[in-house]
Amino acid sequence: MPEAEYSTTARLPIPAIWSYVREMDNWAPFLRGYQSHEKHGDKDSVWVLKGDVGMVSRTVKFRVHVDEWGEPSHVRFTLKGVNEPMEGGGEFRLEPYEDAGAGTVAVAAPPARLGWFQRLVRWLYRLFAGKTERAASADAGPGAGMARLTFSLRVKPGGPMGPMVDALMKPLMLPVAEELADRIMADLEKRHAQKT
Repeated sequence: MPEAEYSTTARLPIPAIWSYVREMDNWAPFLRGYQSHEKHGDKDSVWVLKGDVGMVSRTVKFRVHVDEWGEPSHVRFTLKGVNEPMEGGGEFRLEPYEDAGAGTVAVAAPPARLGWFQRLVRWLYRLFAGKTERAASADAGPGAGMARLTFSLRVKPGGPMGPMVDALMKPLMLPVAEELADRIMADLEKRHAQKT
């Protein structure tokens, strides 16, 4: 099952990040392949994404259900394909990223090294998608006023083409997660800078 998790940091207050992430209209267009989304209450929505996976290009509709609003630290959701046999889910997590010596937060272990094929796909993805411009605090170490946003996503393609789609999607999941989290933080940093 293709899955990815990506964390990034910023010198922003957690309540500001939470209020932004909680409202999907703020960040939905940042998702790669975004076409539209329609809310059906506080916990349900339908998303339309257009994906290019290798030589395959499809427009996929997903029903997204928020399983848990853990204000102000996390949102967990599940998704199910409407027009394609896919299911999965994900999570946004927020946490302070203060000085580890002060005992407020334990620093996470560094992410596992990527294989050569994943690094190549990531490089190509960034080459064609562009790299999100971030403030100097992006991916900085722990410090006063720092917050960490982690986005995780997993998708399981089904049907007779499931194994092939699975193989094509796996190397693209991390760059998609990186791009979404970085674009959210870049927009928040820009908004914060305009207020100050």
